[in-house]
Amino acid sequence: MGIPTLLLNAFIIIICILCYQVFWLDKDGRETRNDLYISLLSSIAIILCMTFPFNFQSGYIYDLRLIPILLVFLYGGFRSFIIITFVYLSYRFYLGGNGFFPSVVVYIMTITITLMFHYFLPSYLKKRKILFSTLLIFICTSSFSAFAIMNQMRINDKVETSFIHFLSNFIVINILTGLLSIYLIEGMIEKFKMKEKIQRAEKFYAISEMAASIAHEIRNPLTTVYGFMQLFNKNEILETYKDEYLQVMLMELEKTQLIIEDYMSLAKPQICLKESLDISQIVQQVINAISPIALLHNVEVKTSNKDPLYINANADKIKRCLINIAINGIEAMVHGGILQINVKKMKNNVVINIIDSGIGMSPEEIKRIAMPFYSTKEKGTGLGTMISYGIIKELNGDIEIKSKKGKETCFSIIIPSL
Repeated sequence: MGIPTLLLNAFIIIICILCYQVFWLDKDGRETRNDLYISLLSSIAIILCMTFPFNFQSGYIYDLRLIPILLVFLYGGFRSFIIITFVYLSYRFYLGGNGFFPSVVVYIMTITITLMFHYFLPSYLKKRKILFSTLLIFICTSSFSAFAIMNQMRINDKVETSFIHFLSNFIVINILTGLLSIYLIEGMIEKFKMKEKIQRAEKFYAISEMAASIAHEIRNPLTTVYGFMQLFNKNEILETYKDEYLQVMLMELEKTQLIIEDYMSLAKPQICLKESLDISQIVQQVINAISPIALLHNVEVKTSNKDPLYINANADKIKRCLINIAINGIEAMVHGGILQINVKKMKNNVVINIIDSGIGMSPEEIKRIAMPFYSTKEKGTGLGTMISYGIIKELNGDIEIKSKKGKETCFSIIIPSL
């Protein structure tokens, strides 16, 4: 008797707890919004529980409103406490009946016990939430049941056995629902803390990788410059070679500057002007730029389409993107081969396929290819691929990869067309 109604109350509370996870813990988790979400969801749970109660005797309503109230005391702040107090007392006064006074007494009892533990035994409350909640729920529901029994004796001069049985179920369901609710919330909070730890570990790993990558990339040109500076300082260079060595030093410093600019573009992308570009012409310029590297690796570069196709992009950035991916394809063909760069129109997009006949990639490598500082090359840093993905993302485009280990790899660069 009354159990289905109480289980409905329990279902309402669990749904509100799950909403707490979806709208706060799985989003930004900012502390400033925590009180707002707890207050809102607890108020909804209290109002719905009191709207769908079980009425055993006139003026007394039995529900699980105590659970969301307790959760506010345990996990909410002072603002949540004030809001929930106002909502609960106002709605209970609106419902009326003989049970209003016992409800206020039980509520004051709950506040008093919780505040005492909060201020005098905070460490106990923090570590023993389940035990504390069980005892508090038992004390409060038993007190409310005692008021109900006295009210029935005042009216009927006796207490029905069915009523005692119902009150027992009422106390047990309250305790079980409270335990389940705290278990769920503690699990959610633990999951959130674990996610934060993982994110911090990933950031630390990324910083470590970046530091190692920067050191690796900059050490070689700086070593060259340092060596020449030592020779200049000791006057061990012939006059006829000084200009040539100075030129080498300048080239190495320019290389260092480009490396630093690449890292800066990842840390703080700059806004570049976009214009209407014929991608076929851009591809031809890219082929001209990579031809020396392709010749060095015994790779032939081919293209199949020279029809004008237009996109809205920055010329330097899109060339940089295509060159990075094309060079990766060239270097993947250790025994030479053919690099095919095809351009076509597909619906509202321009698709640039860069196909190499190199060593290919496994599905696991494809999944990791855009991760920070991941590279399939022994001496690679993955920086070029990261920059390429960032450039295409700025154009609201996408990069798709199809590859098989030991066979060709196809990078499909998809960019909205004009």
